[in-house]
Amino acid sequence: MAIVEPASRIYAIVSGEHKGKSCVIRGSGGKRGLIGVIFLESRDDLMVFVKRGELAQLETPGWPEEIRDCSYGLQEYFEKQKGNGSNMLRTPDIAQPRALKVGDVLATGEIVVESQRRGFNCSVLIRLDRTGWVELAPRLPIALKGNKNHRLSVELRVNDRLATGCLIVKNSAPSIVNWIDIFLDRESCRIEVPSCIPLALA
Repeated sequence: MAIVEPASRIYAIVSGEHKGKSCVIRGSGGKRGLIGVIFLESRDDLMVFVKRGELAQLETPGWPEEIRDCSYGLQEYFEKQKGNGSNMLRTPDIAQPRALKVGDVLATGEIVVESQRRGFNCSVLIRLDRTGWVELAPRLPIALKGNKNHRLSVELRVNDRLATGCLIVKNSAPSIVNWIDIFLDRESCRIEVPSCIPLALA
């Protein structure tokens, strides 16, 4: 099982005019049975429509990303880093997705088994030993082993506060299979979170 958005999965076209070229799905076409794809080798973002059955998913989603270890603790996060997009918070029991390392154990017992990758729209892809690849918004505070103050995304309720200071303003709700919608600071700020991810609370 993997919990990754379609736009972060990489496909190869296995038949037809563009045989063998890698692409990323960007949406379904207006006509039935067609999928809009963008080719990775292309210099522009021109979308081409291909038949759904002509795509084969490649094994590893996303794209490689080199992360330099520039992590910081909670005090620096609140004083200097919050909201600047670096998303490298790391303490002994909390880490944002970009600050996770191979061998880290989540509060649920799952282990990070591969270096993270970049997904579509700045998301972070991490591979867990039991779930496989999961896609996360980079700002989420993940609870690591030893963190007793955490909840799975489906368990979040109004007025819960994440370790990063974000307030839950609406009860979480199932989105699609294995995805949960959480609402941070205002109802219009909806983030989809894989159901297996433990989020650290304040």
